[in-house]
Amino acid sequence: MEGVVVEVYKNFVKVHSQNGEKIIKMRGAKVPPKGWILEFRKEDPSAKFVGSVVVDSPVPLPSLQEAIPIIETAGVKNGYEIDFLAELTRNVYRRLGFLPKWYYRMLGKYYRVGEDPASSGVASRAAAQASGVKKSAVDELKVFGRWLSAFSHPLQFISLKNSGKNPTRIFIRKKKVETFIRIEHDSKSHGRVVVEGVISPASARLKVISEKSVEDEPIEKLQKELEKLLGSALVVKGGLGLGSWV
Repeated sequence: MEGVVVEVYKNFVKVHSQNGEKIIKMRGAKVPPKGWILEFRKEDPSAKFVGSVVVDSPVPLPSLQEAIPIIETAGVKNGYEIDFLAELTRNVYRRLGFLPKWYYRMLGKYYRVGEDPASSGVASRAAAQASGVKKSAVDELKVFGRWLSAFSHPLQFISLKNSGKNPTRIFIRKKKVETFIRIEHDSKSHGRVVVEGVISPASARLKVISEKSVEDEPIEKLQKELEKLLGSALVVKGGLGLGSWV
């Protein structure tokens, strides 16, 4: 398989191919220039350029300058999520005129860990003591989540701790008429589960994607509940096919 280098940033290159876009971290000092055609091989001692694929995305990716800080601090490998968080970051920068020095560190921690739904979200220990809240209940990530929501509109990213390995992550893109939503959750019984789709004041169109088979009953129950609220709803299920979520 071949691809064209469309962008170079430090020791990273973004490559466009017929299957989407890849971000490759090059090894050593040699980095292919923009416009270079790369042929992907597993191992080749004679290769002029050697690197490792960091992200393999079926959707277009943002600029490397936007994507790399998100990849390095949060460990995001999903192309859609990288693009979403890059756009969210642009919204924050547009409203503030700058990004705080701690921004990417906190965004990465928020993505990896998630806020505790049971915590107070008090901004500091002093404020917690003044309000009678225990120090253990203070959650800086909940404070960050509220701060992020205030400056990222019309996008919203929510990361919540749960009993699984990874937090439940919610990606919301609000528009005048409808809202795109994506929820990612690690389930003990069904593995990785993603629910995504579009919700409007009168209808909902959602797809449930999972590593393991999901029973029809909870899908039908979700659809009926949405029909009660909105009048019209369609919920379908699928599987995590190769190349769909990478």
